[in-house]
Amino acid sequence: MAMILKAISLHLTTTTTILMIAMQEGTLLQELDQKNNKTQRKRKMLHPLRRMTKTLKRIPYRYSCDICHKKSVEFLNMSVITHSEACTDCLSQTDVEDDNHYPIQLHLESCELYCFKCGEGKPRKLTVEKDGNDVRAILDYIKAPESADDLDKRRKAEQQLYIQELRREDMTLMHYLVEKQWGRTWMLFRNREGSPLPTKITNNKLARMNGTLDPNIRLPMDKYRPSPETHGDIISEKLWGYLSKAYGVLGRAYNEDDIIAPEYARLRVYVDDFKKSIDLYP
Repeated sequence: MAMILKAISLHLTTTTTILMIAMQEGTLLQELDQKNNKTQRKRKMLHPLRRMTKTLKRIPYRYSCDICHKKSVEFLNMSVITHSEACTDCLSQTDVEDDNHYPIQLHLESCELYCFKCGEGKPRKLTVEKDGNDVRAILDYIKAPESADDLDKRRKAEQQLYIQELRREDMTLMHYLVEKQWGRTWMLFRNREGSPLPTKITNNKLARMNGTLDPNIRLPMDKYRPSPETHGDIISEKLWGYLSKAYGVLGRAYNEDDIIAPEYARLRVYVDDFKKSIDLYP
């Protein structure tokens, strides 16, 4: 397809007859329509990558692949709802439809945008010439030096991220525990101008001396009601994926896999009630 279009553009004057025959047969028009539809879909995918997304993605972080958990990270997911990082092999599984396989990805080494569903079996680098000025605007913002108002932009973007978390209704996701004091510090940063960035996430008050989760802690039972007398907050893996990379984790992370043993039956009730509470607010 690409070779046909290139040949047509280079030798248009000498291929008029061939072009007319192909158009009569309907094949070339169909291919052109398909190409135009792909371009339109691609630009629609770029369109949501506005201030919030660009701010949240500005600083790439290197971890092991969030999909296979084995290979080194090469790409940062540019979806506004997922902050996963992955290797090329995992992202090349274009038949998989989930948040981790979002088509637009940021290559961490070159800081260039790639589309994994726009090329012929391999990721294609997005360019201004082919994909529009949105590509350059996103990359210029991510690569720009730090400015005086960057902290304020981050504050607003993370508040939007928190609101997005409140509105999330997918309770099938894995949920994580975050120490209450760290959660309060993050809340102050999001809502009070001049508040400093939180330090690394610490879950020391959720743990026993041996590092395992303390079965005697208290957790919230309602997603939408504040619970000041609790030891921790419950958040989805989507929000945890961002916070753990943006701030780092000092010590262990705790999630639903840590409350399976019989001694955690009480905590299991907390988490189950928390996840069911969305049904109380139609």
